[in-house]
Amino acid sequence: MSRTNPFKKKRRQAKRTLLVLGEGLGEKVFLDHLKALYSYDSNIDIKIIRGKGGSADRIVADTDKIPGDYDRKVVVLDNDKAEEEMKKARQEAKKKGIELIENTPCLEYVFLLILGKKANGKNSTWCKSEFESNYIGEKKRDDIIECKKLFPKELLEEQRLKIPELDRLISLMEGK
Repeated sequence: MSRTNPFKKKRRQAKRTLLVLGEGLGEKVFLDHLKALYSYDSNIDIKIIRGKGGSADRIVADTDKIPGDYDRKVVVLDNDKAEEEMKKARQEAKKKGIELIENTPCLEYVFLLILGKKANGKNSTWCKSEFESNYIGEKKRDDIIECKKLFPKELLEEQRLKIPELDRLISLMEGK
């Protein structure tokens, strides 16, 4: 009869690493919120960084320059830029092995959808103005506490079934 040694150390499984770069501070705050809600049970080490803005292809190039041997790199950005700029960013990302998650037309549009607001056919300027003026205001725009109040896990779970961009972000945090 074989016995297991109770003093034998259990082998640790190496965590996978993920780098997520959000285009701006709003993306970073929201991604940090999703990470807190969804990554606790995953075997993934997630680092979220705020981008410096600029053109879409520049954001991708900046991500590639971040030091570290990550298993996966993802850029979250708005695709309300010129089509040629987005095409260049997609090509650059593919060449560098970086995944893109594009919010169409912007992150605030996704926020409005999560909150049940109809924003179909509206542009980024309208979505950003609508979200800031009716929900959190410019001064609290990047406040994690406001993010937690506006987007509780129950609401996110319900809306992820309807909003593909949200589901993709949550799946990312779950390590899928």
